[in-house]
Amino acid sequence: MPSKTMQTREEQKSRFLQQSEIRRKALLDQGFEETRIKKDPHFKHLKAKIKQINSAIARITFLEDQTRKLQEKKQQKLAEAALARAESIKPGAITKKKKSEEKPLEPPKKGSGGAKGKDKSKQDGKKQKS
Repeated sequence: MPSKTMQTREEQKSRFLQQSEIRRKALLDQGFEETRIKKDPHFKHLKAKIKQINSAIARITFLEDQTRKLQEKKQQKLAEAALARAESIKPGAITKKKKSEEKPLEPPKKGSGGAKGKDKSKQDGKKQKS
């Protein structure tokens, strides 16, 4: 599984850059020309790995930037909500009435007995026993 941390990707990139330079120097010592070095399969492999790592680093950077922006938006929304709440708490501000203040509670109706949803046959059986 590929690493998703920037530090690990940077270490991988430096390792592959070092390996590619070692390979280039070895091929130059053997008398290869620059065009022929670029066609070397091992050198091409190292360059491809470096390219993959660069794109992974770009993706990690993009995701970190997106995460940071989302966190900033979230903090801003929380601050706005706190400000709105603070304004509503100020003295003299209009407050909403609760439902319990609007309507007085009515006494429960007789005969309901608080047995909502229970089977009536069971209730009748209890009454018969007593």
